[in-house]
Amino acid sequence: MPSRLRRVMLRDAILEDLRTNRGQPKSQAVLVLFRLAQAARGGPLPGRARLLAAPVGVLYRVVVEWLLGVELPWGTRVGRRLRIEHGVGLVVNAYTVIGDGVILRQNVTIGNNGTSLACPSLEDGVDVGAGAVILGDVVVGARARIGANAVVVRNVKPGAVAVGVPAVEKSSG
Repeated sequence: MPSRLRRVMLRDAILEDLRTNRGQPKSQAVLVLFRLAQAARGGPLPGRARLLAAPVGVLYRVVVEWLLGVELPWGTRVGRRLRIEHGVGLVVNAYTVIGDGVILRQNVTIGNNGTSLACPSLEDGVDVGAGAVILGDVVVGARARIGANAVVVRNVKPGAVAVGVPAVEKSSG
């Protein structure tokens, strides 16, 4: 992909993240830094630019993880318009896949279940409540909602609401 096109796509992704997280300056900072770190890490970079990827990654981790309290590894596949509400304590495994228009709140953990390295996939429009935990090789379907403090260890159907420990689907009517 030509570098000019990559720059335009990066700019557009950053602008979408800024608009989506309007009124949340911390979330805006996290996502701008995330997109820049991802851009530095990915793709075929010329020699000197590749040397910059490691310091950018270190700076990203120090600022985002240590200072802002958000663990969103720069290798995570994240769609457009991710919204982070009060992101303190947010922990996302690098192998998680996050679709477009997903909302994550504070103290959410998304990762493997300890018995396998497989991680969740959150499809487009998923809304995850504060303190929720999503573990293992599960798919959370498009527009599903995960209740606060729910523990999700099974697939959630598109449009469903999952609540409880372990989470069970409830009718959304």
